[in-house]
Amino acid sequence: MSKLYYKKSLKFKVLDRIRQMSGNVILRKDIQDMGSPRQISRCFKDLTEMGKLVKIGNGIYAKAYISQYINRPVIMTGFGQACKEALTKLGVAWEPGSAEQEYNAGLSTQVPVRTIVQLKSRFRGHLTYGNRKLIVEKGINAR
Repeated sequence: MSKLYYKKSLKFKVLDRIRQMSGNVILRKDIQDMGSPRQISRCFKDLTEMGKLVKIGNGIYAKAYISQYINRPVIMTGFGQACKEALTKLGVAWEPGSAEQEYNAGLSTQVPVRTIVQLKSRFRGHLTYGNRKLIVEKGINAR
């Protein structure tokens, strides 16, 4: 860090609140009461540059840490779990994809690799991180 950051700044107050929050997904509306929209945007920008957060969607961030192996931010619980938590936090009804359901029921021995969900309510956003993205099964965005 080349800049000097003060512990009483809004950025560190936001970081303290994020650390105290349960779960690993932070929505922009979770901390909108701490300052103006411009201040909140700057805080999120600075925290993503520091590697404390990563942006996975529009107004949706996930807690992260800097990996010692690749020297880049990595989502704490993994991308798939963060996507599912974000959908739940946004109030979107979903269930796992058919491959994951078959694996969990013991009908298949193939472990699903990609994050695929079936949506039961409307969600028009996109959740991505790096080259990974949330896939909606059958291309249906809502029922």
